[in-house]
Amino acid sequence: MTPSAPGQASMTVDLTADDYANFAAYVYKRPELRRRRYRSHLRFAVLMIVALLAYLVWQTWDGKGPDWGRLLPVYFEGLAVGLGILAVLALAYEYVLPALVKMNTRRMLARQPDTLYLGRHQLDFGPDGISDATATASGRMDWADVRRVEETPEHLYVILGTLQGVIIPKRGQDAATLDAVRARLRAHVADTQLATSAEAH
Repeated sequence: MTPSAPGQASMTVDLTADDYANFAAYVYKRPELRRRRYRSHLRFAVLMIVALLAYLVWQTWDGKGPDWGRLLPVYFEGLAVGLGILAVLALAYEYVLPALVKMNTRRMLARQPDTLYLGRHQLDFGPDGISDATATASGRMDWADVRRVEETPEHLYVILGTLQGVIIPKRGQDAATLDAVRARLRAHVADTQLATSAEAH
């Protein structure tokens, strides 16, 4: 454990491409983005239902009105096919795309490897925010910019935006360090989903 001043916690982590890939997939599956995708699927389904009906009404219009006898069988058949395709695509979004997101993240980091993202990071959790220093650069995220903190079995994720966050791998850290970091996060972030000391151990 890195020595820390009172009211502060520090840790050194080694970030890998897998850490970024796992974070990208985790963010993709978060309820916020999932609800956004569901709303998009629903809007597309409603648009398809209305557009198909309008098209068939126009195609079967005989001057007095649509030919419902011809229209309805074709409409329901087309609706079943269209909604079936939409359902398959929606399932692909949920279960196939996360793997592609992870693969693309690893590929991106492999093309542009640098110490800004990968390698050793010194993280300091102080009264004003989280400081992140590498061998070549340093910066700080103010507590006011943190929206939420979430914990998985392998990571702590400090969520800054819909697709942004601070990745904190738990591997190689002792229990005292992780407890100190959790305490700092709880003290400064209202929305936290963190393990208790008993659950973590």
